[in-house]
Amino acid sequence: MKILIGSRYFFDCYEDFNGKDIDELELIDTAEFSQVRQITGQGRCLFQLKRHARTQEYIDWAVKSKIGMVVGKFLVPEFCQEIGFTINDLPKLQVLIDRLDDKHKYEEIIYNAYLYNGSFTLTQSQRDGAYQSYKESRRTECGLKVEK
Repeated sequence: MKILIGSRYFFDCYEDFNGKDIDELELIDTAEFSQVRQITGQGRCLFQLKRHARTQEYIDWAVKSKIGMVVGKFLVPEFCQEIGFTINDLPKLQVLIDRLDDKHKYEEIIYNAYLYNGSFTLTQSQRDGAYQSYKESRRTECGLKVEK
């Protein structure tokens, strides 16, 4: 089963959203790789994540990766449900939030909203705030911010 992740998961509902690709995640039973494999092409990015027996193994993998945007996978409720990750597990990923780059600060907004709400849900206002952050971080031309 492929699970839609990334900005498209959160913002496809906005008329002016223009995602650059489609990110999906698939849990698989494999001995081919140790944790994750990324397959990219034709406007798609598939993350194949090795299936683990325990939720803690996913958390350990994410934290050890030291890659901030890995936290985004844990913000998609379908993925969380599939691996048994609960809202009570979310604070364990704070170290990843602290490592997010500017283009992924929208994930911090979603992360904080989830903690505030006590569930993997967003109000429309919270989603709008995350989307605003997403749009502002991508308004660049030749590496310089474009003024509104």
